[in-house]
Amino acid sequence: MSENLLQFIWQFRLYDSSKPLITNEGFEAIVIHPGALNKHAGPDFLEAKIKIGNTLWVGNVEIHLKSSDWKKHQHEQNENYSNLILHVVYEHDAEVETHNNSQFPTIELKFHVDKKWLYKYESLMNEQQFIPCEKYIEEVREITIHQQLDRMLTERLEEKTVYIQALLAQHNNNWHEVFYIVLARSFGLQINQDAFEQLAKSIPLSLFAKHKNNMIQLEAILYGQAGFLFDYFDELYPIQLQKEYQYLQKLHNLKPIEKHHWKFLRLRPANFPTIRIAQFAQLLFQSTHLFSKITEAKSIKEIQQLFQIEVSDFWQSHYTFLETSSEKTKSIGHSFIQLIIINAVIPALFVYGKLQGKEACCIKAIEFLKQLKAEKNAIIDQWNLLGIKCENAADSQALLQLKKYYCDKKRCLECSIGFAVMKR
Repeated sequence: MSENLLQFIWQFRLYDSSKPLITNEGFEAIVIHPGALNKHAGPDFLEAKIKIGNTLWVGNVEIHLKSSDWKKHQHEQNENYSNLILHVVYEHDAEVETHNNSQFPTIELKFHVDKKWLYKYESLMNEQQFIPCEKYIEEVREITIHQQLDRMLTERLEEKTVYIQALLAQHNNNWHEVFYIVLARSFGLQINQDAFEQLAKSIPLSLFAKHKNNMIQLEAILYGQAGFLFDYFDELYPIQLQKEYQYLQKLHNLKPIEKHHWKFLRLRPANFPTIRIAQFAQLLFQSTHLFSKITEAKSIKEIQQLFQIEVSDFWQSHYTFLETSSEKTKSIGHSFIQLIIINAVIPALFVYGKLQGKEACCIKAIEFLKQLKAEKNAIIDQWNLLGIKCENAADSQALLQLKKYYCDKKRCLECSIGFAVMKR
């Protein structure tokens, strides 16, 4: 038995109700409403309605495995627990008091809980498969799975809200500046996303506006701030960038980030940060009012076209400054454009709609996500093997959220699928 399981049993009244619940004082208790689960500090359930004897009580309920856990958690010293109407425990092994020496009734659930709940929960917690409910998920109704995925997609987008709100606070609610940073971060994918964010934050978007029509200066600023222009070069183009940056660094008092932040190991050359910076520079050079175009876009195709760019001539035959390679067009590929849209465009559009009270933007963000193909990776492949098919990127994003934040952490009791498995 765990406290989470006991909360779950209390919340959904999964105890044996054929026998009356009796308090430690000998009064019968009838649960009119178990209360709302509190995920913040304070009692576990708020605004419960419990009839004890002939009196109806409305207030808070605290859950513990043992009554003695009250003192272990030092609740007797916390006034937030002074107005409980009920203490629910699995085993009543001690009488307790609040910090003002008042007492409250206690209900012991030990003899009301079917052991099947304990066995099923223990089985899920000890499971070492891809997901804890792997043996049972094929028996869960499809509608239940879809409801959980809808919730996961919303939760994934809501997570971005916190990050973007923090950026807005740092940049005086300038949406164009914030989108520029979010976009830069997406160019780094997972391994270089932090370095790309540092790079973007080191160069105000307004600075690019001053050099908007000069591609060499744009690349000089980006590569210089990224720390790539402090080596010895033989070729003309990097030498030219180096000279431009030396001038611009003094002019704008620029402070570059350290070169060691960038990762090349185990990356395909096409994903080298030097190439992604070249593509990002071209995007800045070719695009004006990019965020406004994103919010005004009527179709996902319009957005995809905004990112169809190629790198400057030097990068057609290089992956780094120090080595030449066979000449190859290094435009932003379709799959990378999709990742940019998923990781930057959709979250920014959703959060913009939410914070600006423009529900149409939120709806459009989700619709655009549904128009994109499902992502392909090892995690999604595993879900497919379990019979959970991804129809689009909205499904794959939801499944990634479910796996990382619920299945891996074994939060089965907070998941509709886990709930269905527990009740089967």
